[in-house]
Amino acid sequence: MAALLITGGIVTVAGSAFADDDSGSGSDSGILSAFTGGDEESGEEGSEESSEGSDDESGSGSDEGSEGSEGEENSDQGGQDEDGQSERERRSAENNGMNEDVGEVEADNEGAEVEAAEARAAQEDPFPGRDEAADADEGDYVDIADVERNGNIGEGGVFRGGSYAVDCGVSDHNNSDNYMAAPGKRNGAQHVHDYVGNRTTNADSDDDSLQAAADDNQTSCVNEDGSTFFWPVLRDINGASPDDGEDGGSLDGNRGAILKPASVDLRFHGHGDREVQPMPTHLMMIMGNAKQGAQDGKNVNAKYTCSGGGNEDRITAQYPICGEGEQLTRILDYPSCWDGENLDSKDFRSHIFFPDDEGNCESDQTPIPALRITLKYDQPEGRTFQIDSFPNEQHDPATDHSDYENVATEAQNEAGAECIAGRIPAAQCTNIPREGTNS
Repeated sequence: MAALLITGGIVTVAGSAFADDDSGSGSDSGILSAFTGGDEESGEEGSEESSEGSDDESGSGSDEGSEGSEGEENSDQGGQDEDGQSERERRSAENNGMNEDVGEVEADNEGAEVEAAEARAAQEDPFPGRDEAADADEGDYVDIADVERNGNIGEGGVFRGGSYAVDCGVSDHNNSDNYMAAPGKRNGAQHVHDYVGNRTTNADSDDDSLQAAADDNQTSCVNEDGSTFFWPVLRDINGASPDDGEDGGSLDGNRGAILKPASVDLRFHGHGDREVQPMPTHLMMIMGNAKQGAQDGKNVNAKYTCSGGGNEDRITAQYPICGEGEQLTRILDYPSCWDGENLDSKDFRSHIFFPDDEGNCESDQTPIPALRITLKYDQPEGRTFQIDSFPNEQHDPATDHSDYENVATEAQNEAGAECIAGRIPAAQCTNIPREGTNS
């Protein structure tokens, strides 16, 4: 599974995680512009059934199915192997034909009998858990004023040095697919994702298709970065559902009006004592766990707060009830210590790790830029909002998660690392062009 290292970095959108401004510039093409509602939408999280190992969103199979076979790729990234097998076919095979959300998969090594049983279950019920769907519980919410000042919770979020950012807009398209965890499966996530960056991301995406789209400038990023970033949508449960009676929507327990973020900040940060290296092109990774309930809270990294009023020091894993004029803020922190060899792995976690509490990586790991995505929303009043989830996860705020594949150019990735090191002026570190910078 060792994937060939290909240097190249990723770019993020400007804005600090807790910046109070809501700029979030970029394509406004509408959160529903590419809504896919087919029975088997290949979503990031495949039907919940997937093999129990995965904590993300893989779908069919057992509750915890692995999010999707990482499909550790070789240097051909997305081409065919010696047997003429495509990257997506290989990933599907490694997942035993089950769609799993790439989250925290405990890969599918349970043995032939267990795997066969899971495969049969996936065929009988490709979208499991629907009978358990329910809205978030009252205890899933907390008044932001009641959250203690803690500065940070969970993993990641400890930064040092410079950063670089990319503006990819606030929402480009939606679907309930997950090509990483559930390649080729429509509605593999059983919940709707919001996408920015690569405009073509869907169940059938792979390295080749994403790269081709990037080369054709099919991206919402103003600097032509072709990377793909996605996360579950936030909904106003009192609003009209655009997908009532559809897969990924009300059939999977996700109802209400989809809220477009007021701003999206994509930023890569420095961290730790060692100099970060450029982000490798086609590196895939996930953060959080869409199936945390089925997996006893494993790999949870949900972080919420409210903008303004010094709330940046009040971080919670519950849905915060914000004060007047404040915005609901979701913080998505990614791992930033790479094994230096693989661009993905079966669980999408075994090749990439979080640094320690001081932001340092282990000596045998390569520090790469730490991606933080910050989403801000104009919050509906009261306890009337929730993120999409697998039906049996019942919109638990702890299931917040995000997926990312770097399709920036090598020049952009290298310039990003130079920005973090302080060798390029900060003014040139937002929306780095495809050819890099002249500094």
